[in-house]
Amino acid sequence: MLTNKWVLTAGTSLVIIGLIFFGYLWPLVSRYDHVDPDGRTRQAAIVLGAALWDQQPSPALQERLNQALRLYHDGLVQYIILSGGLGNNGITEAEGMKKYLVDRGVPAEHLILEDRSSNTKENLKFTAEILQKHKWTELYIVTHDYHMYRALNYARQAGIHAAPAPVHSRVLFTPYHKTRECLALIKQKVFHL
Repeated sequence: MLTNKWVLTAGTSLVIIGLIFFGYLWPLVSRYDHVDPDGRTRQAAIVLGAALWDQQPSPALQERLNQALRLYHDGLVQYIILSGGLGNNGITEAEGMKKYLVDRGVPAEHLILEDRSSNTKENLKFTAEILQKHKWTELYIVTHDYHMYRALNYARQAGIHAAPAPVHSRVLFTPYHKTRECLALIKQKVFHL
């Protein structure tokens, strides 16, 4: 009897803790759902990488790249920093993104590759080195809306002050990705990653 009571109490406690975490975190990963870029001209946009499929940007990564294309074609940025390291495709995410944008008319000299990173924190850490080299301080970050809160946190940790240019996905199942993002935020807060 004591064991069943303990299991019930522990289970109830975990559910309550989960509801508190998700009640707090879900609004954070949803806060950029309906945010548009502010329309100010900036020096560059930082595009955070995602998967390549057969050395081509996945549909989700294409959404991010198309947002960067809009910023570029609207004259809101002169340069696009493509951040993503080596995956399982033989080329880096940055190289795959570059090919996609060059094929759509962006001159290669306006694309800067950060190709060492393997996660969001490294995307922004290594991009900060590029920004210092170019002395750029006016930036957009391009990623999916559910990922923007964590990306901006990592940007601040890296000394990058950037405006959000979020993408709302039409190809991803957003509730799944928001749930994963909540778990990533818990990991970030608990383990200071």
